[in-house]
Amino acid sequence: MPMFSRTKMILQDDCWDIAAQPILTLNYSGPNPHLAYQKIRELFRTVLNVNEAERVQERDFTWNRKGNREDFSVTWDVAKDLDRFSYIFLRISMSGSAEEKEGGREGKLTVSIEAFLRTEYPQDTLWERSIFYEILRMFWHKVVYYDKRREYMDICRTLMSQFINELKSFFNLMPKLV
Repeated sequence: MPMFSRTKMILQDDCWDIAAQPILTLNYSGPNPHLAYQKIRELFRTVLNVNEAERVQERDFTWNRKGNREDFSVTWDVAKDLDRFSYIFLRISMSGSAEEKEGGREGKLTVSIEAFLRTEYPQDTLWERSIFYEILRMFWHKVVYYDKRREYMDICRTLMSQFINELKSFFNLMPKLV
């Protein structure tokens, strides 16, 4: 959980574990791309199990209608708490357009997902900034907490895979198994 602290040390790892591309992008072209907005909000609750009122911040929201065309863009920041020090931070951006056709709405959609495992250690007090505390914190982090962070990385990858697969299946982008 992001902690309130004037000064803090933040350790951040990319959940995708791909150094070259920390952002996963999903492109869609077809009917009803605007429905992704509600689906993504639903996935916050069902897949990520986060309370949308407390842990989701809708940073940017634009939805413009011009005649029979609508352009939309939304960015969410999501924090999924894991323990006192660590949480999964997601930045999900969705942008696209939809146009009225005879059979419904047709358009394009791009969803970009950044996923990070963050660990925050406060450094507000004199004790937390001392060299002795830093030695103890480093020992604890390297010996005890390292395995827990690896476990959290696996949880992050699993949740992101479920999130992407649910979104793909919503738009019928998953390969059909016979």
